Amino acid sequence: MILRAFCLIPAIAVSVAFAQTESAEQPKPQIRSLSHAIHAVEDLDTTLAFYRDVFGLNGTPSDFPNPAVPLLTNAPGVTLRLSMMQLPAGMRFELTHFKGLERKPGRAAYTDPGAASIVLYARDLDTIVANAKKANAPIVTAGGAPIEIATANGKARSIELRDPDGFFVQVVQQTPAAGAPEGNVHRVSLAYTIESADATAKFYSGMMGVDLTGPSAFSKDPAMLKLVGAPSGAEFRKLTGVLPGPPAYVEFTEFRGVPRTKFHLRVRDPGAPAMAIQVVNLSGMIARMKAAGVNVISANGQIVDFGGGTHTIFVEDPNGMNVEIFERSGQPQGKGQLKN
Repeated sequence: MILRAFCLIPAIAVSVAFAQTESAEQPKPQIRSLSHAIHAVEDLDTTLAFYRDVFGLNGTPSDFPNPAVPLLTNAPGVTLRLSMMQLPAGMRFELTHFKGLERKPGRAAYTDPGAASIVLYARDLDTIVANAKKANAPIVTAGGAPIEIATANGKARSIELRDPDGFFVQVVQQTPAAGAPEGNVHRVSLAYTIESADATAKFYSGMMGVDLTGPSAFSKDPAMLKLVGAPSGAEFRKLTGVLPGPPAYVEFTEFRGVPRTKFHLRVRDPGAPAMAIQVVNLSGMIARMKAAGVNVISANGQIVDFGGGTHTIFVEDPNGMNVEIFERSGQPQGKGQLKN
């Protein structure tokens, strides 16, 4: 959710229908910034304690009494409690705990389209592994111990595990760059499993203007397969890019040669991942997506007035993941750093 909405006037809770056409007077619809990654949880206090005790990452829980939340999430009567965790290098990770309606927790296999992982780069991997085992976190990596993988910066030790809601967390031991934040975790990136590299590129690059490289050729790298608990006969290829804002590295991985089930949960369901992306010309972008058959999640398929000059909507990407797309009035047009 967009935290600036805490400043809204409570009476502002109605959805608004923007003109669903692009015109010469409107700027080109495109991404402005990644705002934050989102993870719906079963119990906010439990998940916050996990990230604190295992990784040394802290967050403060609070109620989010925005009356537009039910419209945005298409969940009449739902209420929200959340924590916006401030991670290293400007990354933000929002944990959302919805109440007031039934919820259906879900857990994906790493190879399932729609699965998501937050990638934490740490100075001391062994301490994190010990903490994770003490917290009874499920280890996804075959053999239950860190392995050596290839990264853009050379060889590194890494492990994949799950948090209390089944969300994937990859930890990579890496020497921090000069000027990196203090603490064990010094950098964060995002990783998503996709159904089709072509469809994903069409959605994020073609419709949103995200610069992605790839897809790469399919690989059988045994270390990667072991890391994520995939069978030895599987193959994978990747799309990679850097989302604007505080720069956020993202990779999208497509698997083949392994059974896959698209993983899609409602916004409120524990285990549901999402991204919140700020854009330029939201109405034009949503018109473009509707014309392409993209599933709109928010109530009545309409953009929601979230207060404080923010308009927002949830859609489903081609892989089953929920994406919150929003625009704020009064900001310069074009790609650039998100200003809070």
